[in-house]
Amino acid sequence: MVEPVTWHPAADRATSEALIVEQDRTVVPLSTWVTDAAVQAAATERVLQVLTPAHSRITYPLELLLRDAGAQWVLREGPERFRDGLTGFRLRWNTQRFTTDLDAPPPTPPEAQPGSGDLEVQISTLYPTLESAPLGASTEIVVRTLTGAPPAGWGVGEPVTQPWSPRELTAHCRERAPAPTRLVVVGSALVGQLRVQQLDTGVLERVRLSGPPAAVVGQDLVEALAAQLADTVRSMIVAAQPGRLHGLRGGCPTPPALPYGILLGPRLVAERGLAHAQATPAAQVSVLGHASRPACWCRLDGTERAPFEVLTAVLMHFGLTAAG
Repeated sequence: MVEPVTWHPAADRATSEALIVEQDRTVVPLSTWVTDAAVQAAATERVLQVLTPAHSRITYPLELLLRDAGAQWVLREGPERFRDGLTGFRLRWNTQRFTTDLDAPPPTPPEAQPGSGDLEVQISTLYPTLESAPLGASTEIVVRTLTGAPPAGWGVGEPVTQPWSPRELTAHCRERAPAPTRLVVVGSALVGQLRVQQLDTGVLERVRLSGPPAAVVGQDLVEALAAQLADTVRSMIVAAQPGRLHGLRGGCPTPPALPYGILLGPRLVAERGLAHAQATPAAQVSVLGHASRPACWCRLDGTERAPFEVLTAVLMHFGLTAAG
């Protein structure tokens, strides 16, 4: 039975299985209310389901939260007609939550067009301690390299409320430690997430950025980005995401991201040796960084196999997952 929700301002309905947040907007951002609703859903062992009109688009930070939290974007296409905005599968209401309609045919996404959609950058950096971590440094390098301008701001939700300041961003993360921190970062034609988490082995900073459009970013800029980050990051994956443009994703089924290259940082290369790194399944491997602490940039195109298959093979070669 659906029950009214008075204990959370963002939730419109609740059942024993789900929190339903309705957003009747053309562009749905990651508001602080939606973020808190995701926390409350997890705390009460419910799934968060964000219900929007079929024409709505969601921002990249909201897309990341939905994926990371195991939540769903539900598109209302008509009376009693619903679809998963990320996978395209038909959904139905079972009195407790929206579930996949197993009787409906699966969606067929179109083939990916090389260079379509946003450029997507994922960076993982491991620091010994939070006190020694220059948080935000990788974000600043990416934004400056790809857009020619520094990041514009950061915040705990959208719209961001703070002007760009690595010092203040780092202070915020230190105040929250040892709890993990998820922040939104924005720049010119670029938006994403910075996530900081304390592990047994150190402090992990994960940066995930979308934009600018892949078609306007030259190969030389991507190569320059890899060279600038070669000495510091654990790993970086660069891809083109055809389902997202200007940091926004529509509800139409789309192909997965098309990976372009992966950077393996000095620590990963040192663990197995430079010879092992140069023997990756990628067609082109470039040694970057200092000679005493080399990194490897692996291009994923130029082979008979699909780029995502080459990426999987490179990750397996280093014993990694897609998360780095």
